[in-house]
Amino acid sequence: MTNLSPELDQRLKHALKGICQEAGLLPDEAELIKYTNNAVYRLPNQGVVVRFGAGDLASQRADHVARIATWLEQHDAPAVRLAPDLTQPVLFENYSATIWHLLEGSNPTWTGAALAAPLLGWHKLEPMPNLKPWDPFSSARSRLAMADGLTADDHAWLTEQWANVEADYRALTPDLQMGLLHGDAYIGNLLREPTGRFVLCDFDGTSIGPLAYDLVVAAVSALRFGATQDHEALATTYGLDVTTLFSWPTLRRIRELVLVTSVITDLRNRPDIAKVHAHRLATLRSGANELWHRYK
Repeated sequence: MTNLSPELDQRLKHALKGICQEAGLLPDEAELIKYTNNAVYRLPNQGVVVRFGAGDLASQRADHVARIATWLEQHDAPAVRLAPDLTQPVLFENYSATIWHLLEGSNPTWTGAALAAPLLGWHKLEPMPNLKPWDPFSSARSRLAMADGLTADDHAWLTEQWANVEADYRALTPDLQMGLLHGDAYIGNLLREPTGRFVLCDFDGTSIGPLAYDLVVAAVSALRFGATQDHEALATTYGLDVTTLFSWPTLRRIRELVLVTSVITDLRNRPDIAKVHAHRLATLRSGANELWHRYK
């Protein structure tokens, strides 16, 4: 269960109620699934999941996600579907929300092998027209500009690290295979349709980018969360071990920085996440290959 400060809990519940009113839904028995960059609530009685964030960045991402989700459905891609008969994103005050079909997720029996089929399905698609290029660097700069609860020294260190890894990535770009990138392909973003087909959710990072990065996510999870079997199963089923590529050290560094930078805009109101974040950042700064805890 995600733990929030009382103030943040009330703020999110107020937002959820307003979003549901705008969408013609009832927020009864809403369950908070997670809250990192976005708040994600399950509404079992409505058969939907509501995902929302606040501010300009959240608005841009919600527009981006709704547009991509529509295109993915048109191409029958292995991707979760938006809830029908709604104009999306749904807006309320400074919040932007997308609303999705409720599917089975978080099954502890699933392994990295289950990720291979949806990833191969994505990677075989011609990217949608006018899809933006992968750019974790601009997103990181935006989050650093809005950081709340980060020390000045940590802020300066992260800023420098992002600048360095961006330079390394730009030098690699001509040699990378580009295509339709999910951007955050891990088991937590895997769902299963009633037909049994595995699909992906969370399209914030969907873009034209290095396909290898979709495999880097599991490889870094092996190193930082101990999910070695998932990485090995994905590599075997997909047909590529990303850790053998020349680009691996740079893409690994980007992923680790993403996992440290993603929550810095609201550390002050999330003490449990702030504690986990502090350990991640300290070990990354020291170069220690310690296991990390997941944000909850």
